[in-house]
Amino acid sequence: MCGRFLTPEEADFERHWHLAPPDGYRNSFNVAPSQLAPVIRVRRDGTRAAELFVWGFRPQWAERSWINARSETVFRSAAFSRSAREARCLVAAAGWYEWQGERAPKQPFVHFRDGFEPLAFAGIWTSSEQDGERRRTFAILTKPATPELARVHDRMPVVVDPAHYPVWLAPGTERGDLEQVLRAPGPAVATRPVSPYVNKPAHDDPRCIEPLIGGAGADQG
Repeated sequence: MCGRFLTPEEADFERHWHLAPPDGYRNSFNVAPSQLAPVIRVRRDGTRAAELFVWGFRPQWAERSWINARSETVFRSAAFSRSAREARCLVAAAGWYEWQGERAPKQPFVHFRDGFEPLAFAGIWTSSEQDGERRRTFAILTKPATPELARVHDRMPVVVDPAHYPVWLAPGTERGDLEQVLRAPGPAVATRPVSPYVNKPAHDDPRCIEPLIGGAGADQG
């Protein structure tokens, strides 16, 4: 699964996606569920835009929200299939965190591209009325982890190859082509242990990604 992630620098939106950053955007080192995070989608007029949606997919009928959806079943799921067909997005990120171990204290790891270059998770979104206001919410699609990352956790986000961004976002893409995007290997990702400082969602600064000195394992990937 993916329960926390970090987001790109403001300048990365123009450099990597050729888009303006969302209004009011500030990059985060520790995005947690229920918080606003940047997604890229195609609007009704056919233009791409980066916007801030709430992390936690919640359709109008639902009494709960989902932060993740399994890519293997997303097109068959009663909760997710409509959005998988009609409301896909890219979740703009610079890495994500996983925790290793079955018992506390678990060891946090950060997974990232070299230099914390921007990357994008496959996502789905929906719009619903919540607490008297219209909210757009999203979930991150996950898949089995690569052998290198499976040493930390058995699931990982679907990291979309930049060449496949147009396929994933295009409204008319056939299901078979979308499933190929979900199965395709994404960019190479490395991992390293970090301090338990990241465990608290209130901690949102560069200390979240600092290497753990003398900690559990060395850099991998």
